[in-house]
Formats: sequence, structure tokens, C-alpha cells
Amino acid sequence: MLNELIGAGVLGAAGAFGAYWYLKFRDVLPMESRLRAAQKSFSDFTVFTRETMERAYAPEQPEHYGDITNYYLIKLHKVFPDSSMLVFEKGQGQWRLVNYLKHFKVEPKLLTAYKWSAFDRSSSEGELLRFDDVLAGDYQGVEELFSVFDIRSALMCPFRPAGGAAERLVLFGAASPGCFDAAAPYLRFVTSQLSSISRVSDKVIALRKETDHLRSEVSAVVKELDVAGSRLIQRAKERKALYEVVTKVTGPGQDAQNGCSAILNIVAKMVEADVVACLLFDETKGELVVSPGSYGIPDADRVLYSIPVSNHASASVRTFLSRKPFITADAQDDPDVLSQYAKLWEIHSLMIVPISLHDRIIGVMRVGSRRKDFFTPDQLEFLSIIADELAIIIEMFTLYENLSKKAQELAQLNKIKDEFLSTVSHELKTPLTTIKGFVSVILSGEVGPLNEQQHNFLTVTDQSVNRLTHLISNLLDLSRLNGKVEMEFQKVDLAELVRSSVSAMLLKAREGRIDISNAVSRALPHVQADTRWITQVIDNLLINAIKYAGQGAKVRVTGTDKGEAVVICVEDDGPGIPAEEQKMVFDKFYRGKTSANQVPGTGLGLAISKSVVEKHGGKIWVESKPGKGCRFCFALPAAKDKTGQGQ
Repeated sequence: MLNELIGAGVLGAAGAFGAYWYLKFRDVLPMESRLRAAQKSFSDFTVFTRETMERAYAPEQPEHYGDITNYYLIKLHKVFPDSSMLVFEKGQGQWRLVNYLKHFKVEPKLLTAYKWSAFDRSSSEGELLRFDDVLAGDYQGVEELFSVFDIRSALMCPFRPAGGAAERLVLFGAASPGCFDAAAPYLRFVTSQLSSISRVSDKVIALRKETDHLRSEVSAVVKELDVAGSRLIQRAKERKALYEVVTKVTGPGQDAQNGCSAILNIVAKMVEADVVACLLFDETKGELVVSPGSYGIPDADRVLYSIPVSNHASASVRTFLSRKPFITADAQDDPDVLSQYAKLWEIHSLMIVPISLHDRIIGVMRVGSRRKDFFTPDQLEFLSIIADELAIIIEMFTLYENLSKKAQELAQLNKIKDEFLSTVSHELKTPLTTIKGFVSVILSGEVGPLNEQQHNFLTVTDQSVNRLTHLISNLLDLSRLNGKVEMEFQKVDLAELVRSSVSAMLLKAREGRIDISNAVSRALPHVQADTRWITQVIDNLLINAIKYAGQGAKVRVTGTDKGEAVVICVEDDGPGIPAEEQKMVFDKFYRGKTSANQVPGTGLGLAISKSVVEKHGGKIWVESKPGKGCRFCFALPAAKDKTGQGQ
């Protein structure tokens, strides 16, 4: 019994062991084999993707895209060496063979056009297509190509390059479909990479083009800025040189000859010329004549050059008449130039530009060099600019010379006038004093009685003598003020001067029924002034207010302490002064248009007052509105005590 049990156990164990190995060989071992194969395939695919991606790059030129496509095909062919790799590109409804990789029986021709419906279907669906047996389908149009590459089975996968490039697809061909399952992920990866690289490359190329475009634009701008900067520097040098010349030649003691000479020296220095001369038009002679101050021409030779403007053989005359610049490489061998003067001055290269001011031409400038073919068009342009400046300076000096002559003449006339006025005034004053004395004696009745008519005539005569005496006094005062009158400055109480003047004018004010009042405070600071002249200013302002305000008007004098200055104002409520006349009331002999025939006067009182105030370092002015009275004010600096403070 025991033996039977042992035998049964052994048999059972043997059966179980046999069943285990049976099941392992039938199910487990194939699964493990497939797992190892899958792991190896995955590992190989991982290595492939890593290696290709490490070497991948974005082409910077469109033509380099074919190189990276070829690189991917080579890597793929190494994994599947028995396969064929063909790349097609779509164009005008057909597919052209643009690349391939495989040993072939007969070398195919690239760019040959093929038409196969499977190409279009793969392209439209955008997916990988598998053909286990191409002979079973409609493969017309590619049968010869498949025969060359011994393709019986095919995988097709499309990819789309970026930037509007033609659509492409990769055909993976083999004699049988045995490797297609393994090749499919590789093919998808390759086409996906080629599409991505194309998109990146397209952006890189676009950015590079934009960068190159921007770089070229920046370079062009920098170049233009360099050129503009050089021109600005050159123009700045030219303007600086001209400014220095103008500053120099317009200083005291300068004349047109020195001014032109300075400019011509600057021109000679800047263009490295040997001879620079101005030929100015002499209207009386009808000739172009070399002006004084020429550079490189001795005075003895200068007088030899003068040419009639009727001589059209002269380049200088033609430039003068046409106003067009002229340049020649060798003036001694140029039929358009009078060579005798070029030889006289020993010059070869020559430039001539017109000197014109607005629409008036005044001459030409000749610039010469002893070297041949030396001057450039840029120098000719610079010379034209200099000529424009020179024309202004010549005109300025001509005007300055004329104005100087006129000023000297006017100064002489003014001196004669002042001397005449002074002499005549002195000469008239003595007989007028005699006349007034005798008239006064006769009017007093000391030499006998007068009838009414005689008394009236002598009264008019006495008044006329008074006006004439006043006029002569004003003329003498004006003459002294225009000369070097000596003011006797001392500390003066303006409030007291105003009080005295107002008191002196009360009688005259009552005659015209004028209400005159003094509102000047006695605490007003003192000023440094000449008592006689400042009193005359106050009297003149009061007399004018009384005369022009009209009967029944009010005249008021005020004083204000402004700290650094003291202001005295005489105001009235008369008819006022029109705005257009206010700026002329301080002119000599000027009298208002409306009152000139109604109020007697000489028109010198305010002119004298203005001169006196200004000689005191002060200021006088008028404020008025028609119909609202008039206000004349003058300000004098306040006197300083020993500490420098006003008092």
C-alpha cells in the first residue's frame, strides 16, 4: 500500500513537472522572447532617435535642407540596410524623384516625374500608407522605378516643409513587408523630424534674412550718419572759420580790404590753393578787376589783371555772365581759359565761382593751384558756399563804409548845428535882454504916457520876447546836455524841490483855474542830483500839465519810495495823449497833433527832461489813456549813506 502511494506520488510529481515545462515552452518562452525583442527594438529606436537628434540642426540656407534629409535617410538605411529610401516632391500635379538611397541595378534619373494615385492618397490623408504587395494594385507609372530598386512592398509617409515649399513624401521600399512593423515608427519619426526641422529652419532663415536686412539698413544708416557727420564737421569748420573772419574783420579799425584778405586766406588754407583772388565788377569801366587783398598775387601783378565783360573768351567773364561755376584740370592747356593769366600766375588747376547777392552778381572768385588735376567737385561746392558768404561780407563792408561816411557827415553836421545853436543863442540873448529892458521901461510910463493901442502892441512884444527868451534858454540847455555838461551832484531832498516848484506854479495855475496839489511825503528818501537841473524837470512837467490839462482841471504831484529808487509823478485829469503819440512825446520839437495850434510851446521841455533824468542814471515815462488824463513819472536812484543803505 505504501509502495503504491509512493509510486503514485512520483508519477504525479513527474506529471506536474512535465506540465510545467510544457506550458513554459508553449506560452512563457515565446512571450519572453517577444519581450526581449520588443525591448531591443525600443532600445535601438531610442539610440536612433538620440543620435539623429544630437546631430540635427536647423539649416540656415534652403539648399542645406537636402543635406539633412540625406543624413536622415543614411541613418535609416543603416538600420534597414536591405530597404530602399526614395524621396518624392510634388509639383504641377506630378511627383518628382529628388533623392534616393540604395544599391540599384541601373542608376535612375533624378527629377524624373512620376504619377501614381497612391502618392496623392498618402499626401491627402497625411498618414503612413502600407502596401504589402504593390503588384496587386494599380502601380502604373512607377513600375519601371520599382523594378530598378527591386521594390515589391512599400511604406509611404508624407511630410510638409514650411515656408510654402513643395510637399514631399518618403517611400520605404523592400522586397517583402517583413520589416514594415519595425520600420513604421522610424519612418514616422524621420518624417516628423524633417517637417519640424523645416519649420524651424524656415523661421531661422526668415530671422536671418530679417537680421541681414536690418544689419544692411543699420550699416547704410551708419554710413549715411558717417557721411553726414563728416559733412557736418566740415561745414562746422567752414562756418567757424567764416565766423572768426567776420568777427575779426568787423572789429574796430578794419576795412573791406582786410576782411576780403582774411577770407581769401581761409579759402587758400582749406583747399590748399596757391592763388585766391576776387574779381569784382567795376560798373564805370565795365570790367572785372582784381580786388585788393588777394592771396598769392603780388600787388605789382594784381594791377595787370582786368578784363572787359565783353570778352567771352575768358572763363571768368562766362562765369560772371552765366553764374555757373567752372573747373578745369589744367588752365594752361584748356581752350576755354585765357592761358596768359594762368601762365602769369603759374597755375594749372583752376576753379571759378560767381559772387552774387540775391539777384545781383558782383563778381567772381578764382582759386588756382600749381598742381594739375588737383581740385574736386566737392571743393567747388564748398567754394560756392564761401562765395555766398563772401558776397554778404563784401556787401556788409560796402554798407558799413557808406554808413561810416554818412555817420561822419552827420556827426560833423550835428557838431556844426550845436555850435551854431550855441553861438546864435548867445548872440540873440544880449539884444533880447536889451529889447526887453527898453520895452519894460516904456510900459512902465517912465518915458511918457502911452495910449491904449500902444500899450497893447508893446504888451504883445513883451510876451513874444519872453517866449523867444524861453526858446533860446531851452536851446542852450539842449546844447549843453548834448555836449559834456558837468552835473553838480549832491544829496537833494526831492520833497522840498517839489514843494518849491508847486508854490512857484500856483499863480500860473490860478490863471487857468487849475487845482494843483502836492501829495509828496516829507519822509521821502534823498537822492544824488543836480538841484538846478532836477528842478527844471519838475517845472517842465508841472508847466505841461497846467497848459494841456485845460481850465478847471486838477493836477496832483505824488512821490513813492521804491527802495532803490524814488519816483515822482505829475498827473492830471485832462484829455490825455493818444497811444500812437506817447512814444514820441520825448522827441525834440515834437508837439501833440491836437494841441499844437492851441497851446504855445517849443516842444523841447520833455526832451530836456528826458536827457537830464538819464544823465542822473534814472528813467522817465508817460502813462495815459485818451479822455482819462495823463501821468508823467521819473525815477532817480536813492542816495546811499556810508553803509550803502538808502536814506
